[in-house]
Amino acid sequence: MALEKTLALVLKSYDWSESSRTISFFTKNYGKLSLVDKGGKSMTAKRGRVMPFAELELTFYESKKESSGYISDVELIRLFELSGDGSLGRLAYASAACELLQLLLPKEEPLLDLYDYSVSLLDKINKASKQALSALFLTFFLRLLSQLGYHPSLSFCIGCGKKAEDFLSKGKSVKFSPERGGIICPSCQNPGESYIALPYDGFMKLENLQTASLTEAEKLTLGFKETSLLLDALVKFLEYQADISSKIKSLEFLHKLKNAKTMLE
Repeated sequence: MALEKTLALVLKSYDWSESSRTISFFTKNYGKLSLVDKGGKSMTAKRGRVMPFAELELTFYESKKESSGYISDVELIRLFELSGDGSLGRLAYASAACELLQLLLPKEEPLLDLYDYSVSLLDKINKASKQALSALFLTFFLRLLSQLGYHPSLSFCIGCGKKAEDFLSKGKSVKFSPERGGIICPSCQNPGESYIALPYDGFMKLENLQTASLTEAEKLTLGFKETSLLLDALVKFLEYQADISSKIKSLEFLHKLKNAKTMLE
């Protein structure tokens, strides 16, 4: 087995004995990688500990014959404590980002820019005001979809290609088709077809976030109801376009906390 080293984020862990587990990482140099953590659950383990919501320097043995290599050592590079004002919201959005990466990333395919972007997102979620969290996560969601080939059409009608500005009217809802992959102008809407009606102002924010940097997104505030509608549209889009039925548990957690306005708004 070859000994390798890379930066990494923890995506998910799977217990398989009292002391050991398998951990899925998003690594900078190897993409999504599953490794056996032998004895890693033990508090007496001599090497560094694998920590969620942290950037780690991961040393591991790469296996060419077995399905997984195993961890040799771990060093903490930086920890995202997610303990500021609105800590439950920070935790939920950071968890949802990791869930999306686990769900969508191809195995063992290096995506260096996306790795750096994901680390930047965790840093922003850790430090930004709680009012910025929704916009930051939506921007990440859109960037991840586009990076992996699932690009919702928000600037043009998915049916005829007409520019959004030519058929959208302020104050009127925007029809979004998860199945067809984007917004639909009145001329291309079909009887009996299901659409998600997005409020005009919320949709315009979503369209802007599709091309925004995380720093730009940090300046935009969305209310909880507005965020819920936009996230619902993107999750349904993902279910249709990527043929994914798995629920994003961290986003469900956010919905359960919809009345905690001191945290989310």
